[in-house]
Amino acid sequence: MLTEIFSLIIGFIIILVLAEIIIKNSLSIAKHYGISGTFIGLTILSIGTSIPEIMTHIMGSVKILQDPSLMNTLSGLLIGNNIGSDIFQQNLVLPVIAIVGTIIVIRKNLFIEMGGLIGAALLVWLFALGGVITQLEGWLLILAYLFYLLYLKRKKLHEKGVVATNNLSKKDIWLGASLILISFVFMAFTAELVLDAATVIISSLSISASFFGVIMLGVASALPELTTSLMAVLKGKKDVSAGILIGSNITNPLFGIGVGAAISGYVIPNVVIWYDLPIKIATAGLIYYFLLTNEKLKKWESFILIGLFIGYIIVRQLYFPVDF
Repeated sequence: MLTEIFSLIIGFIIILVLAEIIIKNSLSIAKHYGISGTFIGLTILSIGTSIPEIMTHIMGSVKILQDPSLMNTLSGLLIGNNIGSDIFQQNLVLPVIAIVGTIIVIRKNLFIEMGGLIGAALLVWLFALGGVITQLEGWLLILAYLFYLLYLKRKKLHEKGVVATNNLSKKDIWLGASLILISFVFMAFTAELVLDAATVIISSLSISASFFGVIMLGVASALPELTTSLMAVLKGKKDVSAGILIGSNITNPLFGIGVGAAISGYVIPNVVIWYDLPIKIATAGLIYYFLLTNEKLKKWESFILIGLFIGYIIVRQLYFPVDF
């Protein structure tokens, strides 16, 4: 047990260091090309920090193909991991970052960002209503994500007032891009080790597969988003921090679940359909309202979101102890 706890601590430190490398080089390249922090947060950083969730889906779905008898257990675990990571980021990390620093979303970008987040969750929920997400629906989720990226690219090309502020050589650009890629790879492996350690620690607890995914795997998988967004906000890059967290909540359901479902399909636990996803959608709507009124999360609004997250966890375990 002590070994696993030590692994968690070391893993978190490594992820924090990698987050610093990613932020520094990403922002440098973004400045060179005149790319806004919002765009790079919604795309490059949100995709990179979602690697643990994406890798977990791929590996888990391959195991389902190899042993179909694991369909229910692994579906609950993988979907719980994905939705749990999103709810943790949306309802706890986002308000904590807002308390530590400031979370700002410009009103003209609010629909693009929060609208995309809510739309992604709604699409997953609609597909899940029948109790399964088929391979075809998995491909449709991936397609929706690709269309969203194209839409972001088109909006980025028409942004005004964003100009290049530094002049990097080709060597510097390739070096920076290489460091980002290498950091993401190591972050994925480190997050995987953190997940393994967390699995051992709570393996003796009697809880459902999806709840295990929501609490431990979801939280551990969200470490890259937590550390990367925290580093961004501490550096005063509030648009980048918001972009990472919101973008990850779009990448995870559309691309993460999409890739996994495209491989094997998923059986969706009732608790996810009738509790987890509705909670995620409802609180996302609340965040949309908070940001619409002031373009940033106030501290009292952040504490409301944290309270709702705690209540969500308590109610889930008390009233939804099983998946099906």
